[in-house]
Amino acid sequence: MIIGLNPIKISPSERMVLNKIEQLSARSGSHSPSLAAIQLAIPEITVEIDACYLSNPLATDLFWSYFNSDVLADPQLFKRMLEAYPSQNNAIAERLSVAIGVDADNLFIANGATEAIQAIIHNFSSHIHINTPTFSPYYEFAGPEIQITEFHLDPANNFTVDPEQYVESVLQSGADTAVLISPNNPDGHLIPDSDLKWILSKLTTLRTIIVDESFIHFADRSTPDTELPNITGITNEFNNVTVVKSMSKDFGIAGIRAGYAIMPAQRVTQLLKHGYLWNTSGIAEYFFSLFDRPEFKTEYLRELSNYKAFISKFTTATANFDFIQAFSTSANFQLMKMPDNVSAEIAAALLLLRHGVYVRSCGDKIGLEGEYLRVSIRTEPENIKVLSAIRDVVG
Repeated sequence: MIIGLNPIKISPSERMVLNKIEQLSARSGSHSPSLAAIQLAIPEITVEIDACYLSNPLATDLFWSYFNSDVLADPQLFKRMLEAYPSQNNAIAERLSVAIGVDADNLFIANGATEAIQAIIHNFSSHIHINTPTFSPYYEFAGPEIQITEFHLDPANNFTVDPEQYVESVLQSGADTAVLISPNNPDGHLIPDSDLKWILSKLTTLRTIIVDESFIHFADRSTPDTELPNITGITNEFNNVTVVKSMSKDFGIAGIRAGYAIMPAQRVTQLLKHGYLWNTSGIAEYFFSLFDRPEFKTEYLRELSNYKAFISKFTTATANFDFIQAFSTSANFQLMKMPDNVSAEIAAALLLLRHGVYVRSCGDKIGLEGEYLRVSIRTEPENIKVLSAIRDVVG
């Protein structure tokens, strides 16, 4: 029940709304309800800041400016985009391949990273080994026919992946597929490149290693200022590695569903022959076409730099909070452990009800024991409001 641990004072009217939030959350499974679902089911709530969805809002604005000038300014172009089929998967891969430095034959374009995850697991795995806590589709998509084993990450060690312990765990599990997310969701831990390569070198006998780099743009790594951050080069060194990339987080375009995976060419061919030939919308194809334009890349990297400054300022502020434990992060969100006897679900609900700030309560995250919130980092004015709301409700 949402009304559990609770030293926070709650009025009778607030309690009624909290119960509605609990019911809505229960219907949403292991994912947070969408903003539309919240406002439809609970009209007395006004969401002012979405600090649940993990995106770069500056990149959303950048995409919107291009889309306005290129598409919405030309009604006939927009109509054709809606009326006609988009290009086939491999044609879009041809356009994207140059921008990310990958052979098009090794590039699988996906309707969001979750489609790529599902396709990989269902076609190339029988037993997956995951770190917990982690992004839930990696175990939700497995189904009863695929075995799952776990490597538990320790919050007392900031969810660090110990390379030797991890490799031993994978080999002892007997899994044919290992999953590494870096930075990881929900804790934001980045596996150093040297550790990652050492791990991959010890797991060459596995059929598949999935390396999910969906949050890599937000991490501090030695990437040239003129290049998009990535770890795609590891697919040239290890032929059993598949890199998964969501475009929703760093480019702020979750609504158009765009992602990709880099894998051996024969696997791409197999997927395209089994239902993934036309899996991308016309709007998503337009987004991928922007990668052909040097000015878009330059502007995006500038906005990414600005946004990373917002992340740094936010995490500096939370490091000074003495009422919660805010974990260090290499992503655009921060995991926060609640004080003793404070329910994360109640804290999240009251942030929404009292301040219009929507955050993620992590009580349904497998392998995450305790009371945790995950807070997305937004624009500077929004971050100020989010931090103030957390102080008010939790502090």
